[in-house]
Amino acid sequence: MNIGIVGTGLMGSQIALRLAHKGHKVTVFNRDKSKAEKLRSANSITLGVANQPSDIGCNCDIALICVKDYEAVSNVSFGKGGLIENPKADLVVIQCSTIAPDESHKIADLYSSKGIKMVSVPILGGISAAESGELILIAAGDKTDYDQSESILKDISKQVFYIGSNHGTASILKLAVNINISLIALALAEGLVFVKGNKIDPNIFVKIFNCTYFKTGISENKGPKIANDDYTTSFHLMNMVKDLNLALRTAHNSGLVLPTTTSAHTVYRASEVFGLSNMDYTSVASFLLKLNGYNTFGLSGK
Repeated sequence: MNIGIVGTGLMGSQIALRLAHKGHKVTVFNRDKSKAEKLRSANSITLGVANQPSDIGCNCDIALICVKDYEAVSNVSFGKGGLIENPKADLVVIQCSTIAPDESHKIADLYSSKGIKMVSVPILGGISAAESGELILIAAGDKTDYDQSESILKDISKQVFYIGSNHGTASILKLAVNINISLIALALAEGLVFVKGNKIDPNIFVKIFNCTYFKTGISENKGPKIANDDYTTSFHLMNMVKDLNLALRTAHNSGLVLPTTTSAHTVYRASEVFGLSNMDYTSVASFLLKLNGYNTFGLSGK
């Protein structure tokens, strides 16, 4: 198929490369065109680079949107040179960005009003999972539209959950997962700081914890890195702040109270203000270190 990727950040770039390796003709667009050009020039495979989203909309069978937030989704979809300008017949838009459920409905309705099909597909998994085609996908939308895009979704994932026609349900499930991720990472960070503050090697704590029933993918994959002050980015902290904000707003609209999520949002937001926006979400541990008067997890001094 001819596939377009709108947004070549950490996730979009890996999805583009994965689909190209699977034999599809892939064209990418990024608002900073140099990032799209860099993606093409850095790999032996052939990727096309579009000047604007409408170039993808009128030439591709499927367009995947992988951008930061609702505003960005709206701009690449309905702004000047957006996907809705002169779209190819039977174009299916796969909206992968994490946005609120009410925003998902609004985007889907606007596409529908222009006669364009859209499937909401929030993504679970980091850039390594995208590279290896092992993402978990939550898909919502008209079943016929989903069926048209299913083979592409399977090319980038190890499991796809089709949950029905309600676009907002996919957003809620994705936000629920990210609530858990944020809390698990924060609990791990606090455990490490607690150990550090009592003059114990954090690496020992990680090894012990990962031998227990309570270990997680985060503690196994991120724990050793955090203990050695390695915050290699797989998901930006600023996006975690954004997602927690969306979750709390959605909870409020549903009449729900999420006190632990509220506390977590406060800590991640403080970390963002502290200057960690563009670092990995696990750099919340670095913020907690500084809060307690430490610079690193190293044993020598503060």
